[in-house]
Amino acid sequence: MKRTIRRRARDFFCSIPLQHIRCVPSIISNVENWRALIFNCIGFMDSSETYIFRDGIKIKTQGGVEARNIVSIFMEKAYGEIIDNSVIIDIGAHIGVYTIFTASKSKNISVYAYEPMPSSFNLLLENAEVNKLQNIRAFNLGVCAKKEKIKLYIADISFLHSLYGNNTMKYIEIECVSLKDIFVDNEIDHCDILKLDCEGAEYEILFNTPDEYLCKIKKICLEYHDQGANKQFNIKKLISFLEKRCFRIVKITKYPKGVWLEKLG
Repeated sequence: MKRTIRRRARDFFCSIPLQHIRCVPSIISNVENWRALIFNCIGFMDSSETYIFRDGIKIKTQGGVEARNIVSIFMEKAYGEIIDNSVIIDIGAHIGVYTIFTASKSKNISVYAYEPMPSSFNLLLENAEVNKLQNIRAFNLGVCAKKEKIKLYIADISFLHSLYGNNTMKYIEIECVSLKDIFVDNEIDHCDILKLDCEGAEYEILFNTPDEYLCKIKKICLEYHDQGANKQFNIKKLISFLEKRCFRIVKITKYPKGVWLEKLG
């Protein structure tokens, strides 16, 4: 499969709205070192931090820009709230912000987190350990159309690393599995939330998942990235594909560019 570059760091920064400002009261009330979180979030600082929440949660970051992920997931609820006893698959887990957000809600929640970049994966493990979360199963693997070894192209910002790039970019080789493999290998009989933030791989992942496994998913929360070089890889076609499999749209978000879908019935 030919993979071409999608977006660069400058495109990411140009897409940041000022909506994070409205979260300032929530940040102050929920985070002990709130000044660092706010300043890193709006770009006045660029520092790695361990953010300490007043309820005891701690999240260590690699750089300042990751503060935006924390605000998006914890304060803005970019992927929604979590119900007890949920089974969650986190594809593109990065340093574990969403993984920690979900797993910390209840010990009865099971999270399967997949992150291919070794440095991000190691920090995910560290964040899970410092929060003493035993309900996380983390895998240093990418997810794509099928089980194979492929290139992961390295971006300037750690959460923009992607399976899609060009020969001018640095890359590492990673092992990938399919969404079907995740269900089979972990003996998952149902998934309450499938979260995808995988820099363009969402299309090949979902388009190549057999219907019998899509039927096991109750809710899909994904960040999407239109692929100009591949006309089949766009959000309209993906939504149409999922609607034909009995999913319906429940929410569309502008930042991150996301769609929530739920299974009918």
